[in-house]
Amino acid sequence: MKQVEAIIAWTPSRWADLRPDTAGQVAVLPLPDADGAAKRFMMRAGARSPALHDLSEEGRIARLFIDFQTLVVRDGLDPQAVHRAFLAIDEYRFRIAPDTEGAEFEDPPEED
Repeated sequence: MKQVEAIIAWTPSRWADLRPDTAGQVAVLPLPDADGAAKRFMMRAGARSPALHDLSEEGRIARLFIDFQTLVVRDGLDPQAVHRAFLAIDEYRFRIAPDTEGAEFEDPPEED
């Protein structure tokens, strides 16, 4: 799914007392979130933020990787779990190192 259609929902690891069922977990969900799955988590970013839609493409990509860093460094989520969740976002898959598991080419290279 496109970044502007993706809700990033997570609960920081340190908030296990507040939300034990989702502490340390992340989900990338489509907007609209018809069944309200994002509400199970304490934090949300991505498509629900009007500011995301006002950014340039480069700004949105920067925001995506800033969100990744925030989940991992500030909120203590497992980097591989965040990576696996973010693979649902097209712009993430297309911009990570091409030899990373789950990476894709937006425009596949021509074969010889």
